[in-house]
Amino acid sequence: MPVFHKLLTLSFESDKERGWQVVPLLLKNSPNLETLVIKGLVHQVTDKCGDACVCIAKKKKKMEEEEEKVCCLSTCQVKVLNISGYGGTGRELKQMRHFLVNLKCLETVKVGLVAENHHEDNSVNNNYQRITNALTKLPRASSNCQIHFF
Repeated sequence: MPVFHKLLTLSFESDKERGWQVVPLLLKNSPNLETLVIKGLVHQVTDKCGDACVCIAKKKKKMEEEEEKVCCLSTCQVKVLNISGYGGTGRELKQMRHFLVNLKCLETVKVGLVAENHHEDNSVNNNYQRITNALTKLPRASSNCQIHFF
């Protein structure tokens, strides 16, 4: 795969029927990438998704010790992460944690929540609060990282 020196923004839509096989390769070959936009975090778990997601981390723990690999996210220069369609599932939260602890240059995270914030519907408002609280408590590699909700 060629190196995309001029690629500043990468945007893709995730789907529960497809894996993220190409994502780590795109990230590794985009040295000047500043913005990563993902519509939905849920994707099919495959053995080729790479280290851009948490689905492989479980396999790595189970394997006997092998030479340590550098996560493709830790070498990224991404400053803005934009996630839409975030529903707050446990799997999505693990994926967000993976992004936040590995993207060292991250300054802004924009999260579009699926849960609507209607004040008259208390259960929806409680769900919104649960999701936003969980995300804001996640550890971050970058001390400059701010999370915004839309």
